[in-house]
Amino acid sequence: MRNATLLDIPAITLLKLKMFQEVGMEHKLRVDFIQEVENTYKLLYETGKAQHFLIEQNNEIIACAGAFIKEDIPYCFYKDVQYGFIGDVYVEPHYRKRGYARELTNEVLNWFSEKELKTIRLLASPNARKLYKSIGFKETDDMILHR
Repeated sequence: MRNATLLDIPAITLLKLKMFQEVGMEHKLRVDFIQEVENTYKLLYETGKAQHFLIEQNNEIIACAGAFIKEDIPYCFYKDVQYGFIGDVYVEPHYRKRGYARELTNEVLNWFSEKELKTIRLLASPNARKLYKSIGFKETDDMILHR
Protein backbone atom coordinates (compact mmCIF):
# COMPACT_ATOMS: atom_id res chain seq x y z
CA MET A 1 0.00 0.00 0.00
CA ARG A 2 1.15 3.51 -0.71
CA ASN A 3 -0.03 7.10 -0.64
CA ALA A 4 -1.18 8.45 -3.97
CA THR A 5 0.51 11.43 -5.58
CA LEU A 6 -0.74 14.03 -8.02
CA LEU A 7 0.51 11.77 -10.82
CA ASP A 8 -1.94 9.04 -9.73
CA ILE A 9 -5.04 11.22 -10.04
CA PRO A 10 -5.89 10.18 -13.64
CA ALA A 11 -5.81 6.47 -12.67
CA ILE A 12 -7.87 7.16 -9.53
CA THR A 13 -10.41 9.03 -11.65
CA LEU A 14 -10.81 6.02 -13.94
CA LEU A 15 -11.37 3.73 -10.94
CA LYS A 16 -13.97 6.22 -9.66
CA LEU A 17 -15.72 6.05 -13.03
CA LYS A 18 -15.74 2.22 -12.88
CA MET A 19 -17.28 2.44 -9.41
CA PHE A 20 -20.13 4.63 -10.70
CA GLN A 21 -20.64 2.32 -13.66
CA GLU A 22 -20.86 -0.78 -11.45
CA VAL A 23 -23.56 0.72 -9.24
CA GLY A 24 -25.56 1.97 -12.21
CA MET A 25 -24.99 5.66 -11.55
CA GLU A 26 -22.99 6.60 -14.63
CA HIS A 27 -26.01 8.38 -16.12
CA LYS A 28 -25.87 10.94 -13.28
CA LEU A 29 -22.32 12.04 -14.10
CA ARG A 30 -21.45 15.29 -15.81
CA VAL A 31 -20.20 15.23 -19.40
CA ASP A 32 -16.87 16.67 -18.17
CA PHE A 33 -16.69 14.23 -15.23
CA ILE A 34 -13.09 13.10 -15.78
CA GLN A 35 -11.65 16.58 -16.17
CA GLU A 36 -13.67 17.97 -13.26
CA VAL A 37 -12.64 15.17 -10.90
CA GLU A 38 -8.99 15.55 -11.85
CA ASN A 39 -9.07 19.33 -11.35
CA THR A 40 -10.91 19.07 -8.03
CA TYR A 41 -8.67 16.33 -6.66
CA LYS A 42 -5.53 18.23 -7.68
CA LEU A 43 -6.73 21.25 -5.71
CA LEU A 44 -7.69 19.12 -2.71
CA TYR A 45 -4.28 17.42 -2.70
CA GLU A 46 -2.47 20.74 -2.96
CA THR A 47 -4.41 22.15 0.01
CA GLY A 48 -4.01 19.02 2.15
CA LYS A 49 -7.76 18.28 2.09
CA ALA A 50 -7.50 14.88 0.41
CA GLN A 51 -5.36 11.78 0.22
CA HIS A 52 -5.87 8.48 -1.56
CA PHE A 53 -4.30 5.18 -0.60
CA LEU A 54 -3.49 2.64 -3.26
CA ILE A 55 -2.73 -1.04 -3.63
CA GLU A 56 -0.80 -2.06 -6.71
CA GLN A 57 -0.11 -5.34 -8.41
CA ASN A 58 2.36 -5.58 -11.32
CA ASN A 59 2.66 -1.76 -11.41
CA GLU A 60 -1.11 -1.40 -11.86
CA ILE A 61 -3.43 0.20 -9.31
CA ILE A 62 -5.95 -2.47 -8.36
CA ALA A 63 -7.57 -0.83 -5.33
CA CYS A 64 -7.95 2.61 -3.83
CA ALA A 65 -9.66 4.54 -1.07
CA GLY A 66 -9.90 8.29 -0.62
CA ALA A 67 -9.87 10.49 2.46
CA PHE A 68 -11.45 13.93 2.18
CA ILE A 69 -11.63 16.70 4.76
CA LYS A 70 -14.94 18.54 4.50
CA GLU A 71 -16.62 21.42 6.33
CA ASP A 72 -19.99 21.92 4.72
CA ILE A 73 -23.43 22.73 6.17
CA PRO A 74 -24.50 21.92 8.86
CA TYR A 75 -21.12 20.72 10.17
CA CYS A 76 -19.49 24.12 9.61
CA PHE A 77 -21.67 25.39 12.48
CA TYR A 78 -20.55 22.68 14.93
CA LYS A 79 -17.68 22.99 17.40
CA ASP A 80 -15.73 20.53 15.24
CA VAL A 81 -16.34 22.14 11.86
CA GLN A 82 -14.38 19.59 9.86
CA TYR A 83 -15.21 15.96 9.30
CA GLY A 84 -13.68 13.17 7.34
CA PHE A 85 -15.38 11.68 4.32
CA ILE A 86 -14.38 8.32 2.89
CA GLY A 87 -14.89 7.97 -0.84
CA ASP A 88 -13.55 6.23 -3.91
CA VAL A 89 -13.24 2.86 -2.20
CA TYR A 90 -12.86 0.54 -5.14
CA VAL A 91 -11.22 -2.82 -5.76
CA GLU A 92 -10.91 -4.27 -9.25
CA PRO A 93 -13.33 -7.24 -9.50
CA HIS A 94 -10.60 -9.88 -9.91
CA TYR A 95 -8.98 -8.79 -6.61
CA ARG A 96 -12.06 -8.64 -4.39
CA LYS A 97 -12.66 -10.72 -1.24
CA ARG A 98 -9.00 -10.38 -0.17
CA GLY A 99 -9.48 -7.72 2.52
CA TYR A 100 -8.17 -4.85 0.43
CA ALA A 101 -11.19 -2.58 1.01
CA ARG A 102 -10.89 -3.11 4.78
CA GLU A 103 -7.13 -2.49 4.72
CA LEU A 104 -7.53 0.70 2.69
CA THR A 105 -10.42 1.95 4.84
CA ASN A 106 -8.36 1.43 7.98
CA GLU A 107 -5.51 3.40 6.41
CA VAL A 108 -7.95 6.24 5.66
CA LEU A 109 -9.16 6.13 9.28
CA ASN A 110 -5.55 6.35 10.48
CA TRP A 111 -5.02 9.41 8.27
CA PHE A 112 -8.11 11.03 9.77
CA SER A 113 -6.85 10.24 13.28
CA GLU A 114 -3.58 12.01 12.49
CA LYS A 115 -5.67 15.02 11.44
CA GLU A 116 -7.65 14.74 14.72
CA LEU A 117 -10.98 14.42 12.94
CA LYS A 118 -13.66 12.98 15.20
CA THR A 119 -16.55 12.45 12.78
CA ILE A 120 -16.17 10.23 9.73
CA ARG A 121 -18.88 9.84 7.09
CA LEU A 122 -19.29 7.81 3.93
CA LEU A 123 -21.87 6.63 1.42
CA ALA A 124 -21.99 2.83 1.28
CA SER A 125 -23.27 0.68 -1.53
CA PRO A 126 -25.52 -2.16 -0.40
CA ASN A 127 -22.65 -4.62 -0.92
CA ALA A 128 -20.30 -2.61 1.30
CA ARG A 129 -22.59 -2.02 4.30
CA LYS A 130 -21.50 -5.19 6.08
CA LEU A 131 -17.84 -4.16 5.84
CA TYR A 132 -18.42 -0.69 7.23
CA LYS A 133 -20.66 -1.93 10.04
CA SER A 134 -17.92 -4.39 11.04
CA ILE A 135 -15.46 -1.48 11.27
CA GLY A 136 -17.85 0.41 13.57
CA PHE A 137 -19.88 2.66 11.29
CA LYS A 138 -23.51 3.19 12.24
CA GLU A 139 -26.38 3.72 9.84
CA THR A 140 -27.89 7.18 10.12
CA ASP A 141 -31.24 8.73 9.42
CA ASP A 142 -30.14 10.42 6.18
CA MET A 143 -32.93 10.57 3.62
CA ILE A 144 -32.92 11.41 -0.06
CA LEU A 145 -35.47 12.48 -2.65
CA HIS A 146 -34.72 12.18 -6.37
CA ARG A 147 -36.89 14.21 -8.74
